Amino acid sequence: MQRSLSLLKDLAGDKTLLIVEDDERVGEKLAQILSAFFKHIHRAETIANALNQYHIGRNNHEVMLILTDINLSNESGIDLTSQIKKVDPDQKVIAISGTEDRSVFVESIRCGVDRFILKPINHDELFDAIINVLQKIEYDLELKKSQQLLQDSKEYALKLLEEQDQFLKNAIHEIHTPLAVIITNIDLLRMNGIDNEFLNAIEAGSRIIQNSYEDMTYLMKRDRVSESVTTIDLVEYIHERVRYFTCIAEVNELTLSVRIGQPNLPLMKFNELKLSRLIDNTLSNAIKYSYRPGEINVTVGSRKGDLFFEIRNHGPLIKDKKKIFQRFHRESDHKGGYGLGLSIVAQICEEENVAIEISSTPVHGTSFRYIFENATLLQHNSPTMTLTKHSGATE
Repeated sequence: MQRSLSLLKDLAGDKTLLIVEDDERVGEKLAQILSAFFKHIHRAETIANALNQYHIGRNNHEVMLILTDINLSNESGIDLTSQIKKVDPDQKVIAISGTEDRSVFVESIRCGVDRFILKPINHDELFDAIINVLQKIEYDLELKKSQQLLQDSKEYALKLLEEQDQFLKNAIHEIHTPLAVIITNIDLLRMNGIDNEFLNAIEAGSRIIQNSYEDMTYLMKRDRVSESVTTIDLVEYIHERVRYFTCIAEVNELTLSVRIGQPNLPLMKFNELKLSRLIDNTLSNAIKYSYRPGEINVTVGSRKGDLFFEIRNHGPLIKDKKKIFQRFHRESDHKGGYGLGLSIVAQICEEENVAIEISSTPVHGTSFRYIFENATLLQHNSPTMTLTKHSGATE
């Protein structure tokens, strides 16, 4: 008994009790018994008075329990319950009844009464009923807090995403003009016969920036990216992208090599912009995470009739093969970048039915293989282009 009273005091200590009883003596007795537990106790003898008291408490943000008699002279506690539940379906109501008429109980349940107490009132039953309903109130309050916390977290996350997208838009705008100026002046210097390690470093840096710029542009315009596909010679396209990244590799003491798995590989149908993002981001990552000096191997081939390309390097092992495709995730904070490249890769692969196979072992290094399912055309008879291997070029 003492334990129940202690629990009741803990549960009711910060709450308000509204007693609706038309018999003044009974109402006063209930208030006297329960005043030791509740923070506030209000009394009402009519539905109108009870509703007035309820709305005042609600406006004051009081957590309230209603204890009402079923028979209120010419009125009914069931009607009161029905009206209150229309305002707040979660409001808890305990009904006191002097009858065991089944129809009364059925109607009370239909209107939303949470618990019944039969007259004459037994103190233990009264306390047990109040404890039971107060525990439900506590549960509802905790649930609302959790839901609000979840909603707040969701809104905060959406706000962060909006800010990140705005950052990308601003970055694209700020990068475009100076990048174009740098690239144009590099070309002019090359045309004037200037070729030295300083110009090579500037060109490599500008191409790294350009790759990031193209990633950000793709993200901002992804909803407007043309879905048109073109006929592409994957071998030739790989060679072209490898040549583009050669100066970046050389500045980082790396060489790039291309190996063709089979002769006369078929052409493929694919979106060229998306293919460039797949190749460029994987090459960029391989350069970023390779040990120096070192070599990055690119393989193009066919498996079971499906074209594939694979990029392999030797560097730190991948810690989490799933997380690397998350937006803004970076395996190392020391390597720079925005953590956008592989999230773009994953998105494109999902959209275009490209399978990804990842391997990362101390012996064989890290490899990303992209398998283009059902993307090839009939084999063509033109010879495969090959280049002589040299530092930073292809073979």
